[in-house]
Amino acid sequence: MKYRRKMVRGGMIAVAGIVLLMTAVPQVASGIGLSALANRLDSATSCSSGSGSSGSGSSGSCCSGGSGSASGSGSGSGQCVTGPGTVTGTVTVTGAPKNFVPPFSGAGACPDTGPSSVTTLCADPDYALADNGSYTLTLDPGTWVIDGFYEINGFGGAFLGAPQVVTVTSGGTLVLDTTVPYAKPATLKATVTVSGLPSGVTVQDTTVLLCPSGAPYSGGVQPLTCVNGDSYGVGVTTADSVVISGLPSGPWTAYPGYCTVFGCATNAQAGVPVVLTAGATTRVKLKTAFLPPPDGIVNASVTVSGAPAGFADQVEVTACQVQSLLTDCQSYGGSAGTPFPMELGTGVWEFNGAYLAPVFGNAITGPTELVNVVGGQTISLTLDVPYQVLGTAAGAIKVSGLPGGVRVTSYTVQACPVGGTAFITFPFESCVEEYSGPGSVTYGAADTRRLGKAAHRVTVPRAAGSRINAYNLPTLTPGQWLLNVSYTTEFGSFFAPASTLVTINSGQTTTTRLTAPYQPPTLGAVTGGISVVGAPAYNYQAGARACSSAPTAGTCTDEVDAYLGSTSKYVLDLTPGTWWVQGVVYVYGPTSTQEVTSAPRQVTVSVGTKTRASFTVPVS
Repeated sequence: MKYRRKMVRGGMIAVAGIVLLMTAVPQVASGIGLSALANRLDSATSCSSGSGSSGSGSSGSCCSGGSGSASGSGSGSGQCVTGPGTVTGTVTVTGAPKNFVPPFSGAGACPDTGPSSVTTLCADPDYALADNGSYTLTLDPGTWVIDGFYEINGFGGAFLGAPQVVTVTSGGTLVLDTTVPYAKPATLKATVTVSGLPSGVTVQDTTVLLCPSGAPYSGGVQPLTCVNGDSYGVGVTTADSVVISGLPSGPWTAYPGYCTVFGCATNAQAGVPVVLTAGATTRVKLKTAFLPPPDGIVNASVTVSGAPAGFADQVEVTACQVQSLLTDCQSYGGSAGTPFPMELGTGVWEFNGAYLAPVFGNAITGPTELVNVVGGQTISLTLDVPYQVLGTAAGAIKVSGLPGGVRVTSYTVQACPVGGTAFITFPFESCVEEYSGPGSVTYGAADTRRLGKAAHRVTVPRAAGSRINAYNLPTLTPGQWLLNVSYTTEFGSFFAPASTLVTINSGQTTTTRLTAPYQPPTLGAVTGGISVVGAPAYNYQAGARACSSAPTAGTCTDEVDAYLGSTSKYVLDLTPGTWWVQGVVYVYGPTSTQEVTSAPRQVTVSVGTKTRASFTVPVS
């Protein structure tokens, strides 16, 4: 029994299935005898001491190569594997109707392990699609079985030519032209009926897994030779038709499957043998009992008890599986009282509700609840989060030891709870951060042209910090919090090495002065303006680019980019040394983006120094 999430198999994805289906070697040249799949190889090697399937081997192993049956092949007795060889040629479809052009064609190769490998290919062939009828395979040295193929559509099987045995030599090139006889495609039309559905569970999609009779499906990972089809988009019932076309004729086994809210399943014990006929449609009725799925559904909703009138904060639900080797968590957000359907694996899960206090969005969490999720069952769960009256952390920020002439351009204060609730799966969700610097229109942003003055660029609560060196965090839950401060200058960002512990009380403001010691920069800065000459027809963005060597067309070594900020200047923070800096303008058109640059200028960068360089960029 195999469960999977619903996937729609696209055309190019299905192309990979072309060669995956090539593990079916025809017993006749028409490519319709698929019964030869009975003994597919799990692994094969090109050398007795090599490793792995697909003929891969160690570059130091030696092969006892055999003679090839195709022109251009040669014996490789005693040859050492020192590098791959190449097989190239054409794929031609013979006997096809006038103007028939196969959408997909190519050649595939599997290691030759003896006479049986000519009729029984490996599970994982090396393959190459043809381009204008020509293919190129890169293979390790050794003896290989190669087949040409074509496929009519991305959902059908591969039509194969006669297998040919060749010997690939290290560094050599072998020319091998292949032919594939045309055969009329067959079609399968199946209906799937699902019995024993639990109450309230409906079939969303019926599916068919079609496998050659020599490669049956026994559950788990499906054989690479199989083809998938479904009734998605038809208006699904438990007996909708599934049509799979473009198939080689011959014996197959059709396995029923279906999708519900719990995922998708294929019944490996309910396969029905079918024989497809070239140019005809074969009909089959498939039946399967409902298979207990590994996942259950939990409809979780959040309420906020004690909330004042007009409360409309966003809520979220987080679920994490207990005792999983890796932390498996899911999180959904929305409005209070709205259920969030969560598909979860069987086992015990921890659930936690929260509401996100604006404007910083820190998570106010409620108590944890343990839920035993059972596959195929739906559980309704309501998580209550008691409303809390929040407190405020506020104060001023000082950089001690700041040299004259060095200007702080922004501050960031981050507050994180100490301990918090017993359930903090993602601690960063409960952290609160205020940034007061240029280039933002969010709460807390300040315009550096008005340093030290009331400079917020948007309407904020009266209690909000209004100076670049002031912070105000009004949405903290009662308890202990750690405050961390960082600042920026034209030479980068710097973080205070220590945190400050504060205690927050409901409805009260805790005022604390934060100090960050000045840290000497390790970078230098290049700054200036960008003048755009011309009238771009569409929106554009201007900035500067630095390269550690003279840039050439499409190449910039150690590229560093910066765009114009709120002061209409760019700032490049660079390591000391010689750089080539140029202005850059990106013009955003309806279908493409045009990049225009100025001539580069060589600049020497020193630690803690600022170099000015402005550029003019002509845009046509």
